[in-house]
Amino acid sequence: MNFDKIAIVLVDTQLPENIGLVARSMYNFGFNDLRLVNPKIEWPSEKALAVSVDAKSIIEKAKVYGTLRESLKGVNLSIGYTARQRDMSKQFSDNIAMVSEINENKYNENIAIIFGGESSGLTNDHLSLITRCATIDTHENFSSLNLSHAVNVFCYSLFAEVFRSEKPIDKISRSNGSQNNLMYFFDHLEKELEVRGFFQPEEKMRKMKQNLRNIFHRADLSDREIATLRGVVTVLAEYSKTREI
Repeated sequence: MNFDKIAIVLVDTQLPENIGLVARSMYNFGFNDLRLVNPKIEWPSEKALAVSVDAKSIIEKAKVYGTLRESLKGVNLSIGYTARQRDMSKQFSDNIAMVSEINENKYNENIAIIFGGESSGLTNDHLSLITRCATIDTHENFSSLNLSHAVNVFCYSLFAEVFRSEKPIDKISRSNGSQNNLMYFFDHLEKELEVRGFFQPEEKMRKMKQNLRNIFHRADLSDREIATLRGVVTVLAEYSKTREI
């Protein structure tokens, strides 16, 4: 997943602190393209810069637009986050379904994630320019999230979805490729240790072998690391034979 393809767009933002906190959330989870549409504050803003802490580069590179239409130039898919579903012909999804779909961005499209201002969110006019709409599930008592919190939920959700979907695939691929090599390493190591009387007393041999194997399983060795260890065992065994002669 290329997070450089995703822009966070803030429309009609009123508080510079929220912009700073949004930048900080973006920085936490690997996003960097911040776009401001018609901000209701003086920009650049020292307050936003101060609140952003280590995400100052995102604040400094933020692009400012007069209209939402201008900010969406070059965007293939636009998604507006709103606290409520509107009485309009627009496809709505919840946040979990949306981030899953974004993660499957097979065509490597440019995507804009759009959030409205603190007082009233996105208007119907805004939504008419947006491809899709998404909501963040909350308790029924209060559905309105702070702007920076909403952005943080999205950024974390997509980051977690990418991590969840990609890491196990890498892990399984690596384990499948190394499993036979690891078994051969166990055979090699255990044979040399057995010849040299390591497994004493003999009735504990099975448990000692299990403990050794578990040590190497926890290490999550790559093929190269297994090959290196086999080389170490071979050299030590050859050295031992030479000493015996």
